[in-house]
Amino acid sequence: MPSSGHRSSYHQLAAWLFTLPGILFQFFFGWFPVVFAFMVGFQEYFFVKPPRYVGLANFREVAADPLTTTAFFNTFLYAFLSISLTFVMPIFVSILLMEMSRRTIRWMMILWFIPVASTAGIAIWKYMYNPRLGLLNGILSALHLPTLKWLDDPGLAMISLILPGIILFGPGLMYIAALQGVPEELYEAAEMEGAGFFRKIWHITLPRLRPIIAMMLIFSVIGSMQVFEMPFIMTGGGPGYATTMVVMHVYNMAFNAYNLGKATALAIVLFFVIMTLIALQRKYFRENLDE
Repeated sequence: MPSSGHRSSYHQLAAWLFTLPGILFQFFFGWFPVVFAFMVGFQEYFFVKPPRYVGLANFREVAADPLTTTAFFNTFLYAFLSISLTFVMPIFVSILLMEMSRRTIRWMMILWFIPVASTAGIAIWKYMYNPRLGLLNGILSALHLPTLKWLDDPGLAMISLILPGIILFGPGLMYIAALQGVPEELYEAAEMEGAGFFRKIWHITLPRLRPIIAMMLIFSVIGSMQVFEMPFIMTGGGPGYATTMVVMHVYNMAFNAYNLGKATALAIVLFFVIMTLIALQRKYFRENLDE
């Protein structure tokens, strides 16, 4: 019979053997690309010739590029509109739905849970925005209202990218699920104390949703700052550069201009911008109710 020391060594070896594939996968597809990116960012790196160390030259070129400023402005604008409309609005929609019947709540959860392929949904919306054959202009024509250019109008292109997220915001399901875990006794006690609808939301519902809201806010900030497929498929960054985002600019520099060093330098800048936003969010919007 093996001793306790041998059993402990066997369990440690088995734990490492089971963990090793995950560690290797994380290293080769997670940590190594990040380290390699920081190396490429300081090099003149093209597909067709050997890399050459250039120090901070790539970062200086990125800072002097007027399109970089435009791309960051568009990205921050998209993030602000996306978080304001597609993040805040579903919270209150979910709270209002919880005041409805259980049957209505179940149907809304089913509709929100229906999986829709992201790329396919974006393509559908692109055709809905078509100035001549799109559904939206068809509705406006039927109502005898002037039609719009939507994605072809620099003033409407950005809000047109936000609109699909307002209507098809799947994570709203998480708010409903979290609200169903709030004890009914809290609301009953608040009603006995004379609290109205809005006081119950402010003092009971929103504090209980705070951990979910904080987590979803992090995801929303990261996702909106890294948005790519929506403007890439719908507008290609146009009209002009009205919807050119930072990640699109990185893509164009890497795969159209073949300047991987400059593209990686911009990606590094975006990385630190996102990390700064996350740090500020973690500092001023804590998940713990007791903090």
